[in-house]
Amino acid sequence: EPGYEAITYSMITTATNAVSPLSAVISYQLLAFFPTLNDQESIATDTPQVRRDFACLHFLVIVLNLSSLLSLPLLPRQKKETRELVAKGEKSTFWGAYAIGSAFTFLCYSTCVTFVTVRYHDVYGCMKILGGGGCSADESSATALLLVSAILLYCYGTNFYLSFWPILKGERRFSWEMFT
Repeated sequence: EPGYEAITYSMITTATNAVSPLSAVISYQLLAFFPTLNDQESIATDTPQVRRDFACLHFLVIVLNLSSLLSLPLLPRQKKETRELVAKGEKSTFWGAYAIGSAFTFLCYSTCVTFVTVRYHDVYGCMKILGGGGCSADESSATALLLVSAILLYCYGTNFYLSFWPILKGERRFSWEMFT
């Protein structure tokens, strides 16, 4: 509606800026699974293993970016659908608290990880959970794998529950128009 352009633009900009630190932190944590990409010396060698790891990491990032399109059914398609949602007047305390809690949790998480890796880089920068190559030869990647898995499960699980679970239960029908 006329007069709300600035508010809409600021909401989109805020959402984009809020996700940037989290995506940077997750991308560093993905490096724990590709140890040859963790230091400049191994990248400079340009071996087939380094190229293979880079290709795998690049492919993984592309798949994650494309999979974000699965969340399109959560958005109203046009002004008409948006106005219908507003006219219904439905309110959910749970989903409101869920959204605010999620934003707060991810903000705190990305802030803490960024602070630790910048301020205490010489002590903790080598930890795999923070995107390093490992402080010792026997350091496990399990914590980084668990953390990345939990974040992906959270993101995809919420989307699946809200968009695709009703289709599986037979409450809604699947339509390609969900994505347009």
